[in-house]
Amino acid sequence: MSDPTDTGNRSLSYRAKTVLVKTLLLAFATAFEALSKSCPELKAELADWEEGRVFSLGVLPNGPYISIRKEGDRVRYLGMGLYNPTLTALFKNLDAIILPFTGQIGSHTAFIQHRAILHGNVGQAMQANRAMNIVQKYLLPGFMLKKMFKRPPKLSPAQMVLKARVMARLGVGIVKNMGK
Repeated sequence: MSDPTDTGNRSLSYRAKTVLVKTLLLAFATAFEALSKSCPELKAELADWEEGRVFSLGVLPNGPYISIRKEGDRVRYLGMGLYNPTLTALFKNLDAIILPFTGQIGSHTAFIQHRAILHGNVGQAMQANRAMNIVQKYLLPGFMLKKMFKRPPKLSPAQMVLKARVMARLGVGIVKNMGK
């Protein structure tokens, strides 16, 4: 009998999905960190988070995972892995996390469809989900947002400029965060 945790026995498709999910999570964490510095909407949402809250997001059973921590009025990406999280959202498999992170469904829909589970306070999870939606609004193109939200967000000219700045810096940020 083969060991399912042995990556040598995993299919090429599984390994490709794992790389895709790691990349999506890294891009999300990088954008979350960048937007927490300059997006008034996200800053307002983060104002209700207690100092030091660690939010982790990942895939069962063995990851990948990312963790972010609230520090002051922004968040900091801690790295791949679980770093003693206060709140954890875990998707049940790679296919379940790919859907919301590629704009096919909203994260709220993923929870409603039981594609993810939560460890932590439900109120904090609602706050985290609102913050995730703000980040996705700036990270994903408009045609994807139409699939994710009942009423897709309309960006003001200032928000469009912010989105362009985040997108322009995303590649450099991802490279910087790869080592974490």
